[in-house]
Amino acid sequence: MNYVGLDIHKRFTYGVIKDKQGSVLKREKFDNSEDNFSSFLDGYSSDETKVVMESTGVWEYIFEILDGKGFDVKLANPFRTRAIAEARKKTDITDAETLADLLRANLIVESYIPPKEIRKLRELTRERRVAVKQTTQIKNRIHAILTKRGLKLPSKTLCKKALEWLLQESEKEPILKHYLNLLEKHQEELRLIDSTIVDIASKNSKATLLMTIPGIAEIRAMQLIAEIGEIERFKTSERLCSYSGLVPGIRQSGKTLKFGRLVKQANKIIKTTLVEASWNIVSTKEPNQFQKFYKRLMKKKGKQKAICATARKLGGAIHAMLRKNQEFMLL
Repeated sequence: MNYVGLDIHKRFTYGVIKDKQGSVLKREKFDNSEDNFSSFLDGYSSDETKVVMESTGVWEYIFEILDGKGFDVKLANPFRTRAIAEARKKTDITDAETLADLLRANLIVESYIPPKEIRKLRELTRERRVAVKQTTQIKNRIHAILTKRGLKLPSKTLCKKALEWLLQESEKEPILKHYLNLLEKHQEELRLIDSTIVDIASKNSKATLLMTIPGIAEIRAMQLIAEIGEIERFKTSERLCSYSGLVPGIRQSGKTLKFGRLVKQANKIIKTTLVEASWNIVSTKEPNQFQKFYKRLMKKKGKQKAICATARKLGGAIHAMLRKNQEFMLL
């Protein structure tokens, strides 16, 4: 068996191939292209060669190139792999060689590789989050300009009435017109993205299930589906909640067990989506189990801790719904 370690950068890759005994068979630096990857791996059978690379911003298209050629490709978690590598590192060794050695020793901590359709959905839902953030930044800039000029909106938000007023003021303040045009373009793009996501959700059975939960409509349902991926990879609801960053960190020494703050290294999109959905659920007029749970805990722990606990409880319900293919039930 041969082991390939790839240290991938934006424009080039440093690759190392080692045999079972750890001897270097090939060491090469090359520009990223399908032809160069084919040339580097020429003569090495996909049945007898394993490949590993770190999860970086450019891993996906390289993975598709290698996967298309039949190679067994592992995606290493950069945070956890680095800790192992540093603990074992005794000499000046390149990242590619270290990855090859870790693969050879079966010490690679893998990152999840979603199916292609999930990767495309993630790209779309994450692009929506970027569009929302940019739209918010433009609105904040408009508010900052008004404050600087000593002007006050006729309403608290940029509603239709406020936008009409701003359009009139922009005749005297050209910079406002610039940002109003930007805002209009971003909102139009956001509407197009939302329309696409809603259309996909209407054909997705998992989204239909999640939308039976109060506070979760098409956008949130598709965000959760995109970020969770295949629910089978989470054997328990605790694992899903841990992945979402909704469980406290634990420190144990002997008989002492301490629970700290919520873990930071997690999928923040799932966490944010569950927390936002939980605020909607506990605010509904129709009583439900989450609302009762939140109100009871809020009296003891306060709003913030109570809503995080509610979000964790919601994550558990979603795990059960997706695994059992069951709709949400009010209790």
